[in-house]
Amino acid sequence: MILKEHPVALLRRSWPALLFGGLAGALLAALLSFTQPLEYSSTVRLLITQPGATNTDPYTILKSNERIAQNLSQLLYTSSFFENILTQAEGIDREYFPADEYDRRRAWSRSIGTTVEPGSGLMLVTIFHPNRTQAHSLVQAATQELAKQAPNFFGYSVRVQVIDAPLDSRWIARPNFLNNALAGLVLGSLLGLLWMIANREKI
Repeated sequence: MILKEHPVALLRRSWPALLFGGLAGALLAALLSFTQPLEYSSTVRLLITQPGATNTDPYTILKSNERIAQNLSQLLYTSSFFENILTQAEGIDREYFPADEYDRRRAWSRSIGTTVEPGSGLMLVTIFHPNRTQAHSLVQAATQELAKQAPNFFGYSVRVQVIDAPLDSRWIARPNFLNNALAGLVLGSLLGLLWMIANREKI
């Protein structure tokens, strides 16, 4: 079907639909965010090095460090690492994690986030928890476990160093109300645009 007027003119006349759809989407997304548990975060930055690798060119060492960091970040999600971290964490409430193994692993996977910076051995480890102090305790225990286990998995030349001590979030880290509201704004605006196109003959 051919439009009877220029799309810009149609948009100009129909901006209330876009505005209403965007605001409704943003409001709905913000409200839905309150249905999720409110969590703080604690983040530590680690550096993976191999001081004993003196006969290898620097580029190869950097790529090797990056690969080791990626492997370590995946190991953090495993149940064995999780149990060791719980054992080492001071003052942790073990009842927070479900007793059922499936739910327990799902809860741990949701509680942890890792990022490896490309071309380096830098790794960020973030723990999310409703209690800021417990998030801090868990990320410290995770750091200790990584430092202890890295040589066992990848050789005794591998060293895990803390270059940025654990930093706790001042405010709620999850859910991210601003990002959710912006996503709702975009989605609502798109739905408003689709409604406008579908009803262009009636506008």
